[in-house]
Amino acid sequence: MRVGDWLARRGENARVFCEGAADHPIRTRAEDRLRAAADPQAPGLGSAGDGRAAGSPGAYAADQWRRLAERCLRDRRTIILESSYLQNSVMPAFIDGVPARTVNEIFTRIQRQAAPAEPLLVYLRPADISAAIARIHRTRGEPWSSRNVAFVENSPWARRRNLQGQDAVVKLYQAWEPVVTQLYSRYRFPKIMVTDPQRDWQVTLTRICATARLSSTRRNTQT
Repeated sequence: MRVGDWLARRGENARVFCEGAADHPIRTRAEDRLRAAADPQAPGLGSAGDGRAAGSPGAYAADQWRRLAERCLRDRRTIILESSYLQNSVMPAFIDGVPARTVNEIFTRIQRQAAPAEPLLVYLRPADISAAIARIHRTRGEPWSSRNVAFVENSPWARRRNLQGQDAVVKLYQAWEPVVTQLYSRYRFPKIMVTDPQRDWQVTLTRICATARLSSTRRNTQT
C-alpha cells in the first residue's frame, strides 16, 4: 500500500492487490485454502480475478501470469501484488514436499510468463526468523496465530519431521530461507532485497521506490 500511494502521488496509474483480495488477478490453491480456513463465509471467497470459482476448470490457469503481464503493458498500468510470487505460488510446492527441481521449475515458469512486463521483485527478509515469527504471531493474535500453526503442522513438510506448534513454523521458514535466497539470485529482472524492513519503514520505502523508479525508467526507455 505504501508503494502504491507513492506511485499515485507521482501521477502514475497504479493498482494494489493485497493478499486475499477477492478480485486478485493471480489465484493460487494455497491462498484459497488459507482464506477458507480463516473465514469460510468471506464474500468472494475462491473467486478468481476473472470471475471463475476456485474449483472451476482454469481457476488456477498456468497462463495467468502471462495474461497479467499483457494487461500491465496494454493498460500502461503498474500492478502491485502482495505475496503472490514466492510466498503463495512457489513456497506451497516446497511445503508439500515436492523435489527441489519442481520448485525451481515453478519459479522459472512464472518468471518466463511475466517476462514481457519485466516485473520488479521486492523481497522483505527477516534477519532473525524465530523473532520475526514470534512478533507476527504476537501482533496478529488469535485466531490467526492458531490457524497459521495448524496449517503448517498439517503440511507434508512438517508431518514428515514430526514438528508441532510455533516451532514448526519457525523451522519451516528456516528451511525455506536458503531456497528462496537461491531463487532470488536467479531472478533476471529488477529486484531488491530489504532485511528487517520494520526497523525503519521510511528508509525501506525510499529504497524500494528508488528501485521502482529506475526500473520504470529503464522500461520506458526500451519501449
